[in-house]
Amino acid sequence: MDLLVNNETLPDMPTLLIVDDTPVNLGVVVENLENLGYRLVVAQDGREGLRRAAFVKPDLILLDVMMPGLDGFEVCRRLKANADTADIPVIFMTALAETEHKVTGFKVGGVDYITKPMQIEEVIVRVGTHLKLKTMQRQLQAQNEQLQEYQMELEQRIMQRTAELSASNRLLSDEIEERKRVEEALALREREFRTLAENSPNAIVRYDRKCRRVYCNQAYMEMIGAEQAKALGKTALEFSCLLSPPAEEYTARLQRVLDTGEADELLAKMLDKEGKPAYRVMFLVPEFDENNQAVSVLSISNDITGIKRMEAMLRKSELEFRTLAENSPGMIVRYDRDCRRTYINPAYEHQTGIPLETAWNRTPNEVCKPQIPPDDYMTRLKNVMATGKADRILLEWHGRDGNLVSHDMHAVAEYDEERQVIGALVIGHNITELKATERHLEESRAQLRSLTAKREEAREEERKRIAREIHDELGQLLNVLRLNVTTLDFRFGDDNADLRGKTHKMVGTIDQAILMVRNLATRLRPAVLSAGIVYALEWLVQEYAESTGIVCKLHLLGDEIALDEDRSMVVFRIVQESLTNVLRHSGAHRVDITLRRAENTCEVEIQDNGKGFDPGHINRPNAFGIVGMRERALILKGTLDINNVKSGGTLLKLCIPIE
Repeated sequence: MDLLVNNETLPDMPTLLIVDDTPVNLGVVVENLENLGYRLVVAQDGREGLRRAAFVKPDLILLDVMMPGLDGFEVCRRLKANADTADIPVIFMTALAETEHKVTGFKVGGVDYITKPMQIEEVIVRVGTHLKLKTMQRQLQAQNEQLQEYQMELEQRIMQRTAELSASNRLLSDEIEERKRVEEALALREREFRTLAENSPNAIVRYDRKCRRVYCNQAYMEMIGAEQAKALGKTALEFSCLLSPPAEEYTARLQRVLDTGEADELLAKMLDKEGKPAYRVMFLVPEFDENNQAVSVLSISNDITGIKRMEAMLRKSELEFRTLAENSPGMIVRYDRDCRRTYINPAYEHQTGIPLETAWNRTPNEVCKPQIPPDDYMTRLKNVMATGKADRILLEWHGRDGNLVSHDMHAVAEYDEERQVIGALVIGHNITELKATERHLEESRAQLRSLTAKREEAREEERKRIAREIHDELGQLLNVLRLNVTTLDFRFGDDNADLRGKTHKMVGTIDQAILMVRNLATRLRPAVLSAGIVYALEWLVQEYAESTGIVCKLHLLGDEIALDEDRSMVVFRIVQESLTNVLRHSGAHRVDITLRRAENTCEVEIQDNGKGFDPGHINRPNAFGIVGMRERALILKGTLDINNVKSGGTLLKLCIPIE
């Protein structure tokens, strides 16, 4: 099939040889060239490139300048010195844009330069243009060879016809007609060339042996914005629209092409119709006569102003980024798709103590200081590049003084102009003081929670002691007193009715005191807790319903729950405090308590049908009840959540580990 390049067709399946010691860096370029139908051959060093070029004889070679062993310039010299590979166009690839490298490349026989990082549109245009030029050269050479062969044959026929002129005027007439047909064929070829040139988007100019313009296509006229008469018949010294190179240099390069018969290429700068700088790549291609002598030069130029402006914008953007990054107090690191560091700002070395030259172009697996495993860090970076979602990563390590250093790293994906992820940018902020403050605060909270636990433990022990003393000692005294009063009534009451009435009143009073003592002891420390949390909650629900008139139900789900005395007491107190809040604030007339076991967790849910609550009141300074319940839950390493129910009311959920 034919390949479409710059709206023109190239021969079927052109072959490109790419010589680069790191061909993986050209992944996007290779993929796009293969999608366009090019056949690609890759070599990873100069000697392998020479062998493959001699064996494959590709249509064009993309050659990296900087390679170990033979560099690109030496490889090009050897290619041009070999007759089998001398006519293969060579396009250099380099990250260096100095004029010296370009001049050296042209001297050794290169026809073009592509600057890394490569822009795929530029690569496609340059490769297509050089393949088209080579095709045109081959076609022109083939036409010239055909014409030469035909002319030699024609001359032989003319000589033969001349010798036979006296014998046949008819044969001479045929020869004349044949020459006319040849001339017509030449005229047809010229018309075909002009048709192609006039409809080409590239500016095309033909120069004769004296470097005068003998033909200019319409694209050239539109480019210079002048009448054709002002350009035709004049040299570049007489009429030129170029700002660079100077007319003298341009004329000298035209003359060199005529003298050597070798094509040339140059970058020209001019002003467009709006007076803005415009850039064009000019290819100077020699045209040969039947004696293989260069008789004219075709100048074919392609507008690359957009590419140049884009390069300028990229350079400006990169300069702005580096100015910002170099002066940033925070660490800034840029990673490629393989998680190699392609840029590190000075703050990185200052913060980590790792020299920039040690960390540059290395992965975290190769050079890493933080305590987080490098594989985990790289996994999170690759996830950012795969999903495009930013990530926050905490990196910590021990500084030179032995103290822990903390950095909050914000990782984002970086994209190219086609919105393809090319790497990740990580910006770090030193939060050592903040993390130290958080640790101190957490330690203080832990100490306070431990103190609270000790206080609650001491309070429960005190309640237990007081309840026992009240129940045992005071209760025993009241029972003795009741026994004595009953004995007094038994011995003297029959004879003294007034005494019997008073003793009966005293017994009633003593019974009330005994009941109060029992209730007080139960409130301080319910004895039913010794039987387990289930019996304790059943007792609490019954007491609550009888004393308040609110319907209160206990629901037991799942397996039997066995809690030790300390955990049972905490759960009991939280439920007790929750029921108190329902009575005070909710206005509910029903409360449901659900107790269940989920694996190794005890879950308690308390739901009422009241008016709900305002979440903003939870953190009020005087909301000690809720704070106390949460602190009790935290003492047992549990959680306590309070939420409004859609159907109305409040739901409190307590979860504590059983073991």
